[in-house]
Amino acid sequence: MRLPPTRRRGPLLIVAVLAACTDLNQPILPHRDPPRFSQAAANGGAGKIVFHSNRDGDFDIYVMNPDGSDVVQLTHNDVDEYLPLWSPDGRQITFGRCNDTGCDVVVIDADGSNERTILHGGFPGAWSPDGNRIALGADGVYIVNVDGSGLTKISDISSVRGWSPDGREILLSGDQDGDAEIYAYNVDNGGTVQLTHNSAADQGQTYSPDGTRIVYESDLDGPDRDVFVMNRDGSGVTDITHNDATNEYGAVYSPDQTQFAFVSDRDGDEDIYVMNADGTGVTNITNNDGIGDGGPSWVRQVPPANDDFASAGPIAALPFGEVTNLTMASVESGEPVPLCASFYGPVSKTTWYAFTPAQTQSITATIVNAQISAVVAAYSGGAVSSLTQVGCGIFGNNVTFRASAGTTYYFQVGGLFGQGGQVEFRLEVTPPPTASFFAYPFDPSIFDDVQFFDNSFDPGGLGIQSRQWNFGDGASVTTPNYSVTHRYAADTSYTVQLTVTTPDGRTASTSQTVLVRTHDVAITRFTVPNSASSGQTRQVSVGLNSKRYPETVEVQLFKSVPGGYQFVGSLTQSVPVRSSNRTTDFNFSYTFTSADAQIGKVTFRAVANLSGARDALPADNEAVAAPTKVG
Repeated sequence: MRLPPTRRRGPLLIVAVLAACTDLNQPILPHRDPPRFSQAAANGGAGKIVFHSNRDGDFDIYVMNPDGSDVVQLTHNDVDEYLPLWSPDGRQITFGRCNDTGCDVVVIDADGSNERTILHGGFPGAWSPDGNRIALGADGVYIVNVDGSGLTKISDISSVRGWSPDGREILLSGDQDGDAEIYAYNVDNGGTVQLTHNSAADQGQTYSPDGTRIVYESDLDGPDRDVFVMNRDGSGVTDITHNDATNEYGAVYSPDQTQFAFVSDRDGDEDIYVMNADGTGVTNITNNDGIGDGGPSWVRQVPPANDDFASAGPIAALPFGEVTNLTMASVESGEPVPLCASFYGPVSKTTWYAFTPAQTQSITATIVNAQISAVVAAYSGGAVSSLTQVGCGIFGNNVTFRASAGTTYYFQVGGLFGQGGQVEFRLEVTPPPTASFFAYPFDPSIFDDVQFFDNSFDPGGLGIQSRQWNFGDGASVTTPNYSVTHRYAADTSYTVQLTVTTPDGRTASTSQTVLVRTHDVAITRFTVPNSASSGQTRQVSVGLNSKRYPETVEVQLFKSVPGGYQFVGSLTQSVPVRSSNRTTDFNFSYTFTSADAQIGKVTFRAVANLSGARDALPADNEAVAAPTKVG
């Protein structure tokens, strides 16, 4: 990465970026030629190299094989992103995203997905060995949790670039003695030990994978920068590159510690090279004219232990749950594609689990808390190329089936659309369904066809296959339909029971009391005067009869007016049961008006309403009397 001359103390001032990452001027955009990749072999324990490059105009994050092949752009932004760092397990990458106001600490998954900014105003320098924390530079050196919480300052030294594999030390660099020196910060006691003591600028330091050595850059042998190594305690300083005409810097160890990846401007611009640990076998792996490629970080991406069918993770007992990261997972030859994922492929990253039930029972597999779109499929069989699928679920849907005792079932967990990321796989004994129903009407009479609706729920996701209804009067029916109709012959309380069964044989029952009450009142007499005069008050009587239950009834009285009826008044009273034709009378007093006289007649209308009950035969709850002549 080139910086403006006002910011440079040498060919590369990484320390300035790490310490503050502020006031960054944009590099002048060079002419871009098509990428050319060296075919020279580079292994170093294989793995992947993540780096930054401005081949797309601004600096973005890329990943490639150690020989420079299979370059993939991970970020696509209009701002500059620098110095990416692999997490120890190779599943995440952190880097600095910078603009004119400063830098932010950004974390992405290894495939470029799940981007999150965990801190504003800082620049990442090292991962903790457990991958849970990041050391970063700002106005000193800080440690922060990978979710952005727990920010803690540990040193006033300006920058950080390395955390020991045992977690006990963090490598810092700063110019406390007048030039850049390397220090080791003790995580346990907070002490700092200076490792280099010279007038040169020593920086860009990282540990070897076994933690015994430190690789760094220095101008100790002259004005140019070279790659040096030293023991962890600062002894045994060795110049690896010995190049007096060009600059080499930003070196990192290969996963097996046999090689270095580093940056050099020996061909006129910044390219990434690999070389053996003794400095031989230097190979340009980016080889781009006019392009700035730098900031390599090398990791061996280890697939999950249960990546292959033969290594399926054993499940000893239920319930079981495990978070699995599919980022480094793969598919093997002959591995089946889940049928329910046929239209959502490719499914190219999978892990496997195996479970053998001790008893025959229904079990449910599901994916929860997923960062990606995921699939889970269940199989029987003994070889990956001859499995029989017994269930499949996508986008969080359950896979539920009846598992036979002694049979081993295999569960394939994968990402849809070629995605890789973190998901949680769960396997449990399937709970029974929850039986529930409701009836309509809720206050039935012997004249009603009562509708019963199944409202049951199956947590296993298979649904309800059959429903057995016992209506409490000796009648019953079994049906796949979710609703049935039944009519009762007599008023009483009935206990209705519903038993539901799922396709895999799980059952549940519930019962409710249905109270059948046939309420019926009737207007059997409606007495009005034959004639009346304006201003005269006369009685209007409405007679009601109830032969089943004592009722509380409101009678509303209306009179005719042009265009309809007008409310006159209402009376509420009890109506006892009367076996004969005797009635309970509701007596209204009405004073006839001049308007009635002008019309010449009044027609009265009465409406009876039950209080707290529904009339089973409402047709006789309303009556219209003969017109009263008004003079």
